[in-house]
Amino acid sequence: MILNGDCIKEMQKLIDDGVQVDSVVTDPPYELGFMGRSWDSTGIAFQKETWELAYKLLKPGGHLLAFSASRNYHRMAVAIEDAGFEIRDQMMWLYGSGFPKSHNIGKD
Repeated sequence: MILNGDCIKEMQKLIDDGVQVDSVVTDPPYELGFMGRSWDSTGIAFQKETWELAYKLLKPGGHLLAFSASRNYHRMAVAIEDAGFEIRDQMMWLYGSGFPKSHNIGKD
Protein backbone atom coordinates (compact mmCIF):
# COMPACT_ATOMS: atom_id res chain seq x y z
CA MET A 1 0.00 0.00 0.00
CA ILE A 2 1.34 3.41 -0.90
CA LEU A 3 -0.28 6.47 0.62
CA ASN A 4 0.24 9.99 -0.62
CA GLY A 5 -0.77 12.65 1.86
CA ASP A 6 0.13 14.30 5.13
CA CYS A 7 1.94 11.49 6.94
CA ILE A 8 0.62 12.43 10.37
CA LYS A 9 -3.00 12.36 9.21
CA GLU A 10 -2.59 9.22 7.10
CA MET A 11 -0.80 7.25 9.82
CA GLN A 12 -3.37 8.33 12.42
CA LYS A 13 -6.24 7.23 10.13
CA LEU A 14 -4.65 3.80 9.69
CA ILE A 15 -4.08 3.43 13.44
CA ASP A 16 -7.68 4.49 14.15
CA ASP A 17 -8.89 1.85 11.64
CA GLY A 18 -6.83 -0.83 13.42
CA VAL A 19 -4.46 -1.30 10.50
CA GLN A 20 -0.93 -2.54 11.19
CA VAL A 21 1.84 -2.79 8.62
CA ASP A 22 5.06 -4.77 8.21
CA SER A 23 7.21 -1.76 7.37
CA VAL A 24 7.17 2.01 7.07
CA VAL A 25 9.33 3.46 4.30
CA THR A 26 9.51 7.23 4.18
CA ASP A 27 11.51 10.09 2.74
CA PRO A 28 10.59 13.02 4.98
CA PRO A 29 11.75 16.57 4.32
CA TYR A 30 15.48 16.83 4.94
CA GLU A 31 15.11 20.07 6.90
CA LEU A 32 17.83 21.83 4.92
CA GLY A 33 15.70 24.81 3.91
CA PHE A 34 16.17 23.77 0.26
CA MET A 35 15.99 26.91 -1.85
CA GLY A 36 14.01 28.60 0.91
CA ARG A 37 11.06 26.22 0.37
CA SER A 38 8.72 25.87 3.35
CA TRP A 39 8.01 22.18 2.62
CA ASP A 40 11.64 21.43 3.44
CA SER A 41 11.59 23.25 6.77
CA THR A 42 8.67 21.70 8.66
CA GLY A 43 10.62 20.06 11.48
CA ILE A 44 8.55 16.88 11.06
CA ALA A 45 11.58 14.60 10.66
CA PHE A 46 12.98 15.70 14.02
CA GLN A 47 9.72 15.35 16.00
CA LYS A 48 9.41 12.35 18.29
CA GLU A 49 5.63 12.36 17.72
CA THR A 50 6.07 11.60 14.01
CA TRP A 51 7.99 8.44 14.76
CA GLU A 52 5.70 7.42 17.64
CA LEU A 53 2.88 7.16 15.10
CA ALA A 54 5.06 5.05 12.81
CA TYR A 55 5.94 2.82 15.77
CA LYS A 56 2.25 2.34 16.69
CA LEU A 57 1.44 1.52 13.08
CA LEU A 58 4.00 -1.27 12.83
CA LYS A 59 3.35 -4.91 13.62
CA PRO A 60 5.68 -6.41 16.24
CA GLY A 61 9.01 -7.02 14.51
CA GLY A 62 8.22 -4.48 11.78
CA HIS A 63 10.86 -2.11 10.51
CA LEU A 64 11.28 1.51 9.58
CA LEU A 65 13.35 2.80 6.68
CA ALA A 66 13.64 6.58 6.75
CA PHE A 67 15.80 8.64 4.41
CA SER A 68 17.63 11.75 5.57
CA ALA A 69 20.35 14.15 4.56
CA SER A 70 23.76 13.06 5.81
CA ARG A 71 24.45 16.30 7.65
CA ASN A 72 21.42 16.03 9.94
CA TYR A 73 20.73 12.29 10.02
CA HIS A 74 21.65 12.30 13.70
CA ARG A 75 18.75 14.61 14.61
CA MET A 76 16.23 12.31 12.95
CA ALA A 77 17.84 9.20 14.44
CA VAL A 78 17.53 10.63 17.97
CA ALA A 79 13.83 11.36 17.44
CA ILE A 80 13.33 7.83 16.07
CA GLU A 81 15.10 6.32 19.08
CA ASP A 82 13.14 8.50 21.50
CA ALA A 83 9.92 7.14 19.92
CA GLY A 84 10.89 3.60 20.92
CA PHE A 85 12.75 2.23 17.92
CA GLU A 86 16.05 0.42 18.21
CA ILE A 87 18.57 1.71 15.66
CA ARG A 88 20.23 -1.36 14.21
CA ASP A 89 21.79 -0.31 10.95
CA GLN A 90 22.30 2.66 8.73
CA MET A 91 22.43 2.67 4.95
CA MET A 92 24.11 5.52 3.12
CA TRP A 93 24.43 6.86 -0.37
CA LEU A 94 28.13 7.52 -0.83
CA TYR A 95 29.11 9.82 -3.62
CA GLY A 96 31.92 12.12 -4.52
CA SER A 97 31.47 15.60 -5.80
CA GLY A 98 33.63 18.56 -6.55
CA PHE A 99 36.58 16.60 -7.95
CA PRO A 100 38.21 18.64 -10.74
CA LYS A 101 37.73 16.20 -13.62
CA SER A 102 39.31 18.40 -16.28
CA HIS A 103 42.58 18.94 -14.45
CA ASN A 104 45.45 16.46 -14.81
CA ILE A 105 46.94 16.40 -11.30
CA GLY A 106 49.88 14.32 -12.63
CA LYS A 107 51.29 17.45 -14.35
CA ASP A 108 51.65 19.44 -11.13
